[in-house]
Amino acid sequence: MSRKSIILVGGPDSGKSNYVGRLWASLKAGRGALKRTGMPRNIEYVESICEHLLRGEFAGRTDTNSERQDFCIPLKTREDTEPTELIVPDFTGELWRDAIKNSEIPREWLDELENADGALLFVRVHSPLNVQPLDWVTSRDILRKHGEGNEELELPTQVILCELLRHLQQRLADKPNGTRPRLAVMVTAWDNLDPEKQAVGPMEFLRKEFPLFAGALEDLERMEMRVYGVTIVGGDLKRDDKFRKRYQNMIMAESGTVTFESGGSWQESPDVTLPVAWVIED
Repeated sequence: MSRKSIILVGGPDSGKSNYVGRLWASLKAGRGALKRTGMPRNIEYVESICEHLLRGEFAGRTDTNSERQDFCIPLKTREDTEPTELIVPDFTGELWRDAIKNSEIPREWLDELENADGALLFVRVHSPLNVQPLDWVTSRDILRKHGEGNEELELPTQVILCELLRHLQQRLADKPNGTRPRLAVMVTAWDNLDPEKQAVGPMEFLRKEFPLFAGALEDLERMEMRVYGVTIVGGDLKRDDKFRKRYQNMIMAESGTVTFESGGSWQESPDVTLPVAWVIED
């Protein structure tokens, strides 16, 4: 069996773990572009995330002191293809953030980046842990000073995203067929935006909220890139009582959507496996 690895990258509270849980729910139900051909090697990990989502709760942030919990599952991208094992290495948002802040990424992580077939880069809408983006000039100056040993410097979220993007550009290798590696930018908690902001798409959201990062994405040359708006449940579980009651009667694999560009317009699909399927597609 062949093996394909995608690396999930993003800061704390960016939605990586909840997406993995929702991805597993789709694979388990057989509803999506990716079809599983077996069970995950670490099923307790993903099932625990699903249990939170079934209760109408999001999984808490991963404990940085806990044992590494990689998600590995055999699947097919199409019916006529050979099975491949998808491997999603588990690196927490705190570890990514601190590695960027200290300019020290462990060799283990660099090896995972260099061996990955593509990446998902996460940023969450209205996360309380997002550090407000600064203007272009100030952000540029912070990037220049980054690495000078100022441990009290609180890096803006978009600066961390730019640094993560830089490492992905440097480390991701071309695909075996010679094409560029692929990057899916995952704008999570997409349903937290009002309908007018959702209508213009996730790239416009990034241009407004994280302009430095959006500019870096638009200048990419070494990677193919797509931006997705991602919602795990499709509504507000905390403040919308009507939705919460409706959600309790839903099948989890039917909740949530991805928003993506197709044919010059933004489309919405219930298939949350689409970003992974695109990244690993030959």
